[in-house]
Amino acid sequence: MRTVIDLVADKHDDWIHMARSFGCSEDDANELVQEMYIRIHRYVESPEKIMYNETEVNTYYIYVTLRNLFLSNFHIMRKNNHIQLEDDMAVADEPIHFDYEHSFSKLIHKIDSMVNDWYWYDKKLWEIHFNKEMSMRRISKETKISLSSIFNTLKNGKTKIRQGAIEEYKEYIRSKKR
Repeated sequence: MRTVIDLVADKHDDWIHMARSFGCSEDDANELVQEMYIRIHRYVESPEKIMYNETEVNTYYIYVTLRNLFLSNFHIMRKNNHIQLEDDMAVADEPIHFDYEHSFSKLIHKIDSMVNDWYWYDKKLWEIHFNKEMSMRRISKETKISLSSIFNTLKNGKTKIRQGAIEEYKEYIRSKKR
């Protein structure tokens, strides 16, 4: 039986490409992706958190993890934040952002689980707009669905998420201030 990390690693080239899209060099993208693997191994307690089903990885969750690591400059801090030991071994200092990362992951998981319970049309529009980062106008053009229908569906989805994930969001904000 394959582990979750094995399934995530199957799309390694996609994660590198994703990291490169943030403006990283090839080396920094590799560092970022490796750090993402470590985060998943350490903090993802249940595979359902990052898997749509038994074989399909939640790419949005991976994207958000990579983006969050990039925006926090974690990969750069890891490179530059070493302590020289007597026997010439370098050990990286651990950053203090684990509560923030964990609360962010919980918030994303809550949003994903809420979206998974929606009617198929609402869920599909949400995934196209947020996961594939397609504009409402482009969705309208490619699907021939009216722009107002797309707008209203996404607006209603955002309202549901605001109401349903308020506790996770408050915890995320609290951990951000720590």
